[in-house]
Amino acid sequence: MIEKQIRPSRQLGYTQLYLDFLAGDRPARSFYSAQTIAETCLALDKTEFSRREIVDILHRQNESYHSAPAALAAIDKLLDPRSVCIFGGQQAGLFGGPMMTLLKALAIAKAAPKLSEQLRRPVVPIFWIAADDHDFEEVNHTFLLDRQGGLQRIEYTTRPMVPSSLGQVRLSDHDQLEKAVAQFAGALGQTEFTADVLDLLRKCYSSKETFVTAFGKLMAALTAEYGLVLFSPHDSAAKALARPFFRGLIEQQDLLHAVLSERNRAIQSAGYHLQVQKQEDAADLFVDLDGRKPVHRKGESFTVGDRTFTARQMLDLLEAEPERFSPDALTRPLFQACLFPTAVQMGGPSEIAYFAQGNVIFDLFKRQLPVHIARPTIMFAEKRHARLMDEYAIEFEEVAGDIEQLINRILLKSFPVDIENRYHQLKSEVRRQFDTFTEESLHFDPSLREFAGQTFGKIDFALKTFEGKLFAAHKKKSADTRERIYRLRTALYPDGAFQDRALNAANFIARYGSLFVSWLYQSVDPFAPGPKMISLSEE
Repeated sequence: MIEKQIRPSRQLGYTQLYLDFLAGDRPARSFYSAQTIAETCLALDKTEFSRREIVDILHRQNESYHSAPAALAAIDKLLDPRSVCIFGGQQAGLFGGPMMTLLKALAIAKAAPKLSEQLRRPVVPIFWIAADDHDFEEVNHTFLLDRQGGLQRIEYTTRPMVPSSLGQVRLSDHDQLEKAVAQFAGALGQTEFTADVLDLLRKCYSSKETFVTAFGKLMAALTAEYGLVLFSPHDSAAKALARPFFRGLIEQQDLLHAVLSERNRAIQSAGYHLQVQKQEDAADLFVDLDGRKPVHRKGESFTVGDRTFTARQMLDLLEAEPERFSPDALTRPLFQACLFPTAVQMGGPSEIAYFAQGNVIFDLFKRQLPVHIARPTIMFAEKRHARLMDEYAIEFEEVAGDIEQLINRILLKSFPVDIENRYHQLKSEVRRQFDTFTEESLHFDPSLREFAGQTFGKIDFALKTFEGKLFAAHKKKSADTRERIYRLRTALYPDGAFQDRALNAANFIARYGSLFVSWLYQSVDPFAPGPKMISLSEE
């Protein structure tokens, strides 16, 4: 396998905030922790966590996902008061969602033992399944490349009656689920490992599972060797432990709103964008009342849908039914930090951006801010695509840019732009030379002129035949080249996104088997966010 680093840039869709974060430039870095990971761990040593209760929750969840012994052993490390966590997370996408989900999980699993060795303390990799999210359209589909190289969307379309946390949404429509699996199988085609992939999907995804439990089982199976711990926040015991966090959100609304507003102004003053745009009256939490609904402030009261609560009533509801409460995007990292000794948080470009907004509230709740690192980005170029890129010296930036400009460059190289003019010049020159020769050589026998005319007619016919074949070949070459380039773009930059943000990992697992997951683990550098492209030579 050949690796090639790709320089992050605005051309590739990265924001200036993210680029400055990667480069360590101010003012971006001022919105994140200035402490080292070692310093963060020392601060966490002084913070109390409900470790026994968290370990019990993690065991219960991971055993239900049939997690491997390595993951269960990692959970027990949290009983050590010096242990800390490295977190990554993602939504519970259908059939595992995009490949970046698996990549992020493997990255934190690989980082944990390295950090543990450096810090001389246990470091546990925990993958946060975004089970409280209710955005059904974000998780109900996945993408594969079909056997013709086209992008195919696989979808489970039966939505819940009301917007609900995905931890509650069951895959209850058996026919719809079977249809999605059949579409998945059709897109993969028959390969050496297709049957294994489909067997695993059917073991994990059934009508008795929710999006979250099915996803958890699949992730546990794919990462069995690497000691990855899975966590779903959609858990009544976890929510009960988080009562102080939610109580703080309810009781400190004015201060919360003030510090978040000030941080937003600072980010915008620095010339950066706001990843999360909030209404002025947003309370930064959700409550499940006939569906997951955002909470809004109304003077000293709160509204949830069409219902109004006093602060006291909200606190009473929290005390009685904490499982109804969940954070929003800005307060979720703090929710995590209240439950777990989080030393390191891995995130993608969007997450890094909203961390910049939400980090400001950690001090308000007297919680230690984790060190943030960017997730790696990896794309895999299969043999035919790597060969095409080598043949025409194609850079990834060209694939991600103006594709027609790339096609024109290649066509110009393979077929000169003035070929048509040169061909007409050739015909004219042949005619001129033939006419000159005829005039100079046939004066002694004018009777040959008729034969000369017939001869040139044959020459002209041959030239026209050659012309037809030449331009037909050019047209076919152009069409073939255009099709190959568009397939290359679909494989590496599908629908205008990096490959790992769109394609399901099954595209490669069906072709290379579980060996591909091993390649992914070996290839990922959790502390070098990339992006990078890896050429696969194996067939």
